[in-house]
Amino acid sequence: MKVLNTNQSVKVPEELDVSVKSRVVTVKGPRGTLSKSFKHLHVDIFMPDKRTVRVEKWFGKRKELAAVRTVCSHITNLMTGVTKVRKRQRESPERVRP
Repeated sequence: MKVLNTNQSVKVPEELDVSVKSRVVTVKGPRGTLSKSFKHLHVDIFMPDKRTVRVEKWFGKRKELAAVRTVCSHITNLMTGVTKVRKRQRESPERVRP
């Protein structure tokens, strides 16, 4: 059974600049710029205002509706990637087991 409309929104922090053009999301922040294309998914991505990104799917089935949450998670991960520093530490050899 198809659902009429499903949507989800992502809030944009003040220090980031997000733009959406033809299902390509670009996030600019203090640590650089990241962009991701969602052209392979049939969802609507738009910005109703400067601090909100909305993802919509019209007339979708169950597996198609799962893409809405996935796209929002990807956008959130893009925002995290341009703001936070990821520090990788090497494990000591005595802790590694064969």
